Amino acid sequence: MDPDVAWLRAFVAVAEELHFGHAALRLGISQPQVSRRVRALEDALGVELFVRTARRTILTDAGEMLLLDAREAVAGLDRVRARARAVRTGPAGRVAVGFLWSTLSGFLPPLVAAAAERRRDIELAVSQLSFLEMLPALRRGDVDLVIGRSLRQETDMIEETLRWEPTVLAVPEGHQFARQDAVAFEQMDGEPLVAFHRALVPSAYDAALAAARERGIEPNIVQHVRSAGEALALVSAGRGVYRMAASAAAPYPGVAYRLLKDTPARLVLLRRPAPPPPALAAIVELARELFSDAPDASKDAASGLEATLVGT
Repeated sequence: MDPDVAWLRAFVAVAEELHFGHAALRLGISQPQVSRRVRALEDALGVELFVRTARRTILTDAGEMLLLDAREAVAGLDRVRARARAVRTGPAGRVAVGFLWSTLSGFLPPLVAAAAERRRDIELAVSQLSFLEMLPALRRGDVDLVIGRSLRQETDMIEETLRWEPTVLAVPEGHQFARQDAVAFEQMDGEPLVAFHRALVPSAYDAALAAARERGIEPNIVQHVRSAGEALALVSAGRGVYRMAASAAAPYPGVAYRLLKDTPARLVLLRRPAPPPPALAAIVELARELFSDAPDASKDAASGLEATLVGT
């Protein structure tokens, strides 16, 4: 039996979240449905894609090999549907926006809600992208703009800073940092860290290492990961700590979040350099209105985070 696209969507969601429940929420279906679809895909392919334990879900080698092809297959079908829809409704009234995982929960809902309320003439299509997918998706025209993080490299795209926001440190609940209101950057010297693979975003990885070394800290990276879900699972297991933007912090079993002082994250808008058509220009302006902030806004936000993150 040939794999069904619904099976592939379920597999990709679980592979990126490393949690069947989180994948079910993302897909808008029940957890048993996700499990059945993944099992059907495994049966059709004759391989096990995940190792499931009581606390963790881990990709097998076969799952790792399948993930890239599955993402491309699902994305290809989505592109066909989007382009068919554009032909039917008229491309001038449609804008495709890509989000990173770290910007999805904090910035997608307000943009979609504002567009639905104030620009009903524009069809807004949204999708989640990885760091590696941002520029190729823009160049291919799969998305018209990206709400993401700075690539810290020269590109042919326009990169506009929308705001700076605080970062937090995800730590095991029993960790010494969990007993503090906030963590100074210098306290991380020698602390086991979980970090994304350099291959996912080399320029940002190298810039982060250089910034740490300028402050006299040699990062002790003990595990590289491909997704934030995988990073949080390792933090929960006590493997290390993980730095992330405050807007992406969400409850996770066994994980506490503490403000990481003086290390703001940059939220950016990326788009092609050509003059934007009216619909895209309207959504860009709406994103600026919703998300742009003063240069020192992260300081104000950080003062409130010290109270709100304690006890999470």
